[in-house]
Amino acid sequence: GENLRVLRTEGLRITIGSEESIARIRVTDRPEEVGVVDYVFLTMKVPGWNSTVANMIQPLIGAHTTLLPPTTSIPYWWFHGMKGPLEGRRLERADPAGELWRAMPPEQVIGFTMWLSAVQTGPGCVTLRHVQRGYPLGELDGTKSRRVERLAAAFERGGIPSPRVPCIRSEIFIKSLNSLAFNVVAVLGNASNGVIADVPEAVETLLSIMEECEVVADVLGLSIAQSAESRIQQTLSARMHTMSMLHDLRIGKPLELSPLWTSFEDLATLLGVRLPLTKALVGVALLREQSEAVSRQA
Repeated sequence: GENLRVLRTEGLRITIGSEESIARIRVTDRPEEVGVVDYVFLTMKVPGWNSTVANMIQPLIGAHTTLLPPTTSIPYWWFHGMKGPLEGRRLERADPAGELWRAMPPEQVIGFTMWLSAVQTGPGCVTLRHVQRGYPLGELDGTKSRRVERLAAAFERGGIPSPRVPCIRSEIFIKSLNSLAFNVVAVLGNASNGVIADVPEAVETLLSIMEECEVVADVLGLSIAQSAESRIQQTLSARMHTMSMLHDLRIGKPLELSPLWTSFEDLATLLGVRLPLTKALVGVALLREQSEAVSRQA
């Protein structure tokens, strides 16, 4: 498509603040032209992530390739290597037929998440808005490893922090929960962070969603290093920021909300935890997405 053409002919244009640079990178839509690599990142949003993509990238994957699937929701590998009665269980809607598990074996996966804001502003153009914790990385079993260290060091050479964490599931859970809470409120209110911050009832709604869903983390024994109140304050301090799903809604892109929510719902169901408030609010947000789609077609 156009993005591939621009990347080939003009390079990747990166804007950070008032500075702009162009990176000349090798790009292709044929993975077989590249062959086996050390690391594979799957950087699409969840609606574009499926077994077709996983099968397409097989020429990149060898016995020692490290895989980094999307973690903007609770990922398909969640219970792999997790000690306890749920070890090895599957999240059915995250990987209905087990195709992702087979195509991207959890043994080859590193867990990571993204604490930064970047948007594609056009074909071959990316703007980095702000960086929080960067790219936390960790083995699924919490051990230290050379592959984590090498990748974290590469990120840091590029100027992005990459903390090595002993419990990557805690990082992914909290990042996914933040995304769920903030995007639901932003979509329902059609509001940027600054507008949300100025409405106490909206801030209270954020807190209620987070407190309800953090029960899941408690049952799993995951530690939450930063309180919900602190996370809310930190996120809303970027007053000009618009949450990604509201941005997508405004330009007619499909939202990540449904797969994000179903990953939480499936996890909660396995643990016997109910999330009635979150489910109700998500339902209305999904209704808004559907009504916007109908309006665009009219």
